[in-house]
Parts: sequence; structure tokens; C-alpha cells
Amino acid sequence: MILIVMLSTAQAADPLPERLAERATQPDVVLVPPVGSPSPKAGSFLIPYVAEEGQPSDPAREGTYEVGPSSCTDALQFVTVDANEQREELWRVKSGVGARLGLPTFGVQIGGGSLSMAGLRYEITEKLIVDGGLEELELCCLRSPEKCTDRYISEYWVGTGTLHKLSSSNGAIKTSLKQLDKLGKIDFGATKGWTVASSWSEPMYFAYRTSAFQAPSCESYMNDLPEEEDRVLFTGVSEQLMSEQRARRDAQEDARQQVVRYLGEELRIEGDEIYSRAEALLSGVKDSLTCIDTRDTPEGPSYLARVRMYVDAGALDEAMAGVESRSKR
Repeated sequence: MILIVMLSTAQAADPLPERLAERATQPDVVLVPPVGSPSPKAGSFLIPYVAEEGQPSDPAREGTYEVGPSSCTDALQFVTVDANEQREELWRVKSGVGARLGLPTFGVQIGGGSLSMAGLRYEITEKLIVDGGLEELELCCLRSPEKCTDRYISEYWVGTGTLHKLSSSNGAIKTSLKQLDKLGKIDFGATKGWTVASSWSEPMYFAYRTSAFQAPSCESYMNDLPEEEDRVLFTGVSEQLMSEQRARRDAQEDARQQVVRYLGEELRIEGDEIYSRAEALLSGVKDSLTCIDTRDTPEGPSYLARVRMYVDAGALDEAMAGVESRSKR
């Protein structure tokens, strides 16, 4: 009885699947079923699967992403570059990724979550990579932060390959471990327990890389705005308010008051004419940007809005000339 307990403990501390998983590569890309066009599309914002609070994690979804609905990433520009990379590797992937590829799940918990084992022989012929538009992406996410997440698809791999799956039998795992010990690699096509899960001989999109994304805070962005030749910058700031809509209106009003003060101080006059001229100037601004900083309070979220407006210097001069001429009548 004592011997049985000792053997069971040793096996639990050193299970075969875990030993094999520790020898496998943790890829920095996400494998997808090979397709002729990127799916999800390049640039997509992603939402990682997270089990609901109090609920067990679903192995069939671990490591997977949902696509976040957003038009902001339309601003990203991608370019295709040639590549010539041939590899044969043993990968460990999250069980949800494995499920989408037809790979069995192993009862292995490395880094949290269940794992699948993938034997991959592939050749990368092209890569689709980001080639611009990040500044436009930041601006879009400043305007509409609810449309953006903290991760997006920044690269796709195109190529040919064969994906092998491993049976969960101890004999198959032992054979693979012996090959790794002896050769440092596994011949997936000739090793016991490995069979072909999928194969594609024409170049296809089969993996993507994600990049972290963090939009600048509204305050830091607005505090770092450049001066522009032939344009005058006005920035309005709201009070801290419990309504996002009211905060936006308050920031717009603050910017309008700045233009009024600018015209009035230059001409040393006051009156309705100044206000109407200011309204006309601001209505002509096409590239204004309003963004929000949100603060959590015991009463709920509190909003502070900031608005940026570049007004044409020539238009300001014309407005001042018009007001001045009318004031002299």
C-alpha cells in the first residue's frame, strides 16, 4: 500500500503530458484554420475570452479572442512583405485555439488554462504587417474609447504547412519525449501517435500576431499639442461632471469663451458681435477633437471633457477686422 501511494505521488508530480509541454515552444502568434483572406481581418481589435465571475473556465474557449466592433482600425495601413522562413516545431497552444484547429486537449496546466499540442511544419512566404495609421488610430480611440480595446492584430503570416496532432496515449508521449532527448526535435510524419490534422499546399493565412494598444490619456494628449503655422489653437476644458454629454457641451462652451476673450482682448471691446463672430469661427472648424477622462467615484463615473480646435489665423484676422469696422460706425 505504501509503495502504491509513493508511485501515485511521483506520477502526479511528473505527468508525461506536462513533461512534453515543457519541451514545447510557446508561440507568440495565434494559429487559425488556414484561409485565403485574413479572418479576423488585419487590424481588428480583439477581446480575450475570460470566464464569467464565479464560473469555471471553458477549455474550448481558452486562449481565443472575439473581434471587437470598431471602425477605428480602418485607419491602419498594411503592406505585404516577402518572407522565406521554414520551420518544424512542437508548439503548445491554449486549448481553445487547439479546439478550433481540431487538436485534442491535454490535462496540462502551464501558465494557467488547458493546453493542446501542435506539431507544425510550415514555410512562411509573406507577412502582412502594419505600415502606418497608428496616429489616426489613436485619434479615433480618443474620440470613441468605447470602440477600442488594448490589443489588435498587427501581423499575419502567409504560407504553406502541415499541422499534426498527437494522441493522448502514454506510449505516444513517451516516444515523442525520447525523440526530443535523442534528436532535439520530432519527425511528426514518422513518429508514433502523430497524425495529420490539416495540410495546405497553397499559400494561406494561418497565424496572426497581436500587439498591445494603449490610447494616450485625454489630458496627456491635449497637453502635448503642437503649435501650427497659420492656425491658432484653442482648448476648452469642462468641469468634472456626472454626465458625459454635459461634460462635452461644457468643454465646447469653454472653447467658445476662449475665442470670445481672444477677439475681445485684441479689440478691447465687448458685445453680441463678438459672440456671433466666435460662433461663426468655431462652426467652420472641421478637425476639432473632443476626448474624455473618466474617474470612478462613489456616486458613479465622473467625466471631464477636453476639446481641441485649431482656428485659421486668417479667419481670425477677418473676424477682428469685421468687428472693428462695425464698432466704429
